[in-house]
Amino acid sequence: MDHVDEEIEIPNYFLCPISLEIMKDPVTAVSGITYDRQSIVQWLEKVPSCPVTKQHLPLDSDLTPNHTLRRLIQHWCDENATRGVARIPTPRAPPGKLNIVEEIKNLKKFVVEGNVSSLRTRREETLKKLEVLAMEGETNRRMMCEAGVHRSLILFVVKCTLEEEEEGQHLNGHLDESLRLLHLIGVPLNDARALLIENDQILESLTLILHQQDFINKAYTIVLLRNLTGNASSHIVQRFGAEILKGIIGFLKDVVISSFNLTNPSVSATLQPSSSSVRSKLDRSLVIKRGVTAALMILLETSSWSQNRTILVDLGAVSQLIELEISYSGEKRTTELVLGILSHLCCCADGRGEMLAHGGGIAIVTKRVLWISTAADDRALSILSTLSKFSPENEVVNEMVCVGTVEKLCSVLRVDCGLSLKEKAREILRDHFDEWKRFTCIDVPLLTKLLSS
Repeated sequence: MDHVDEEIEIPNYFLCPISLEIMKDPVTAVSGITYDRQSIVQWLEKVPSCPVTKQHLPLDSDLTPNHTLRRLIQHWCDENATRGVARIPTPRAPPGKLNIVEEIKNLKKFVVEGNVSSLRTRREETLKKLEVLAMEGETNRRMMCEAGVHRSLILFVVKCTLEEEEEGQHLNGHLDESLRLLHLIGVPLNDARALLIENDQILESLTLILHQQDFINKAYTIVLLRNLTGNASSHIVQRFGAEILKGIIGFLKDVVISSFNLTNPSVSATLQPSSSSVRSKLDRSLVIKRGVTAALMILLETSSWSQNRTILVDLGAVSQLIELEISYSGEKRTTELVLGILSHLCCCADGRGEMLAHGGGIAIVTKRVLWISTAADDRALSILSTLSKFSPENEVVNEMVCVGTVEKLCSVLRVDCGLSLKEKAREILRDHFDEWKRFTCIDVPLLTKLLSS
């Protein structure tokens, strides 16, 4: 509604109890209270109860259009048009399950018949319709999962990527809609493991996408990969080959580059808004953020196995993780994950060597102590402890003095924190006490006092 003069009195029953604005699409819940459709749907996605009566209302409960009230509101708007009141258009009917089922049938047909040129236009129309339906609310997304849209989309992605790889073609933009729709609706946890077991080409297909240039598609793919493996058994995660891990690390490298160079063609070109009105609604920064978190969670799990640590170190994971922590403006969860992976990689000699070889490795780990969270403190001190025990003493001692690690460890002993953290800090300081004393910048009396307390 446009600007309305203050003297216009709006009937109370025209106002939505949630938004307190004139209802554009009034619907009556089973509790008997009428709300604007958009407001009550958004409410029920968070709280499954009637805002007025507190009666339990599931998200898929019936919402009956109140046509009488809607006509009264439209009539009132018409009568007050000369006073600046804009007419509220008649809302279109929301999509039902039949609409979704029909589009799913079309999608399954495309999976069977493949990438036939005569079907491309119809396929793109179907994907766009499904995406619009998914954007309209959680109810539609849930119906899609119940109807198996995620399965059809994954099979469609597999079919397209493998066929185009055999033909020597580059992956075209037509995968965008499939990956974006999968990102919207997700993969139910109880179905993820079965999908991977039933089709061993899924990982191969997702690997191909990870090695393409489209930055956002990489983010979608990594989130999908995490969804598929988040509830899977460990042997499935162990199946991740070097190519998958290389693709994930490459994505993190692109994230680091994008934070320094916004003109990077492999990043900025794919970050430009699409002409698609639906695509522009998606928060692309949120997609990238989810991609980073998913990538780190995958690396944390895969680095739990010793054979994977060697692969990750050889792929340059240590350097990329340090650069990511230095450059990426993320949340504490990002730092906790990065430090967790680095603590795993420092369990092998090559990993410790890469950590010391990077000029900012010990410095950034030291900076994160007493800065993020208790979990981050524990992982950071584990890294410093491992380095101090198993790396060349002179190199480690000199580095720790230069970047302020000794002072930070002393702070750990002086502040109120967990006993396990204090013990780790005390152990590092005690092991190299004779070396610390050689440096004039170290307060030896204070250090002695802290170690004796």
